[in-house]
Amino acid sequence: MSTAPLLSIGLFLYNGDRFLEAAIESILNQTFRDFELIISDNCSTDGSGEICRRFAAQDSRVRYYRAEHTMSAGWNLRDVYFKADGKYFKWATHDDMIQPDYLRLCIDALEADDSLVVAHTLTRCIDESGAFVESDDERLRTSSLDPVVRARDLLLKGHGGYAISGLIRLDVLRKLPPRGSYEHSDRVLLLQLGLLGRFYEVPEHLSICTKHTAPAVSPEWEQRRKPVFPEWNAAKEFARSVAGSPLSRSQRLRCYSAIVRWAWSNLQHRHATVATPAPLGSLDLNPRGEESI
Repeated sequence: MSTAPLLSIGLFLYNGDRFLEAAIESILNQTFRDFELIISDNCSTDGSGEICRRFAAQDSRVRYYRAEHTMSAGWNLRDVYFKADGKYFKWATHDDMIQPDYLRLCIDALEADDSLVVAHTLTRCIDESGAFVESDDERLRTSSLDPVVRARDLLLKGHGGYAISGLIRLDVLRKLPPRGSYEHSDRVLLLQLGLLGRFYEVPEHLSICTKHTAPAVSPEWEQRRKPVFPEWNAAKEFARSVAGSPLSRSQRLRCYSAIVRWAWSNLQHRHATVATPAPLGSLDLNPRGEESI
């Protein structure tokens, strides 16, 4: 492309050929078309590479990259972000889809209001056969002018974190540390974004998330060798994010209080379920020793 697109979409994948074609088609068939699709293939061993090369040959907006050997899943999601050139950025996965007006409605919102840092839609979840499972309809006050209200809802309400796959202002995203490779890292990034600006939620279910009943363990993930308590690490990252944010002292104290409530609630839940063995791969380390995301 001679000029940078308005939007960069980063699709990271490993062995996703079963769902990949539908995911890519849902992106390329958008009513908004000024975007690039960056695909980072983490050395897949199935037919993913063939699918990606076919789409790249057919559509100049598709840029396909393949790792020479399997890296961590965290490396893969950061790789697409580092390659982005657009004003806005969106993460995508090989097994999720978006409806045709998703990008247009999110772009319209961001272009109309500079105070917004994220635009996303409501999400519905399906199973591997395409049957409806549930909708993520928890309404968060992330459009509030008060950063503490935004932070408290992102921390304490039971949402699915799907806003992380919305459209994000790339200049704002690059003010923050690269997305981490540890449990709850998506919520840490959402909190960081919420402390910097407002979110806009399109009141339509235009995002489709595939829920897997028994995810396979891939070389990207390894079973954890010893028990850990990821809540402590997440709470530390939450606190670090608040400390580095442009908040007043009283606002920071209110956010720290919410972090303590979040950590206590999650630890209580973990203790209540500790007698139930975790399924293989549910608590992971990848080959490079990073915690899973």
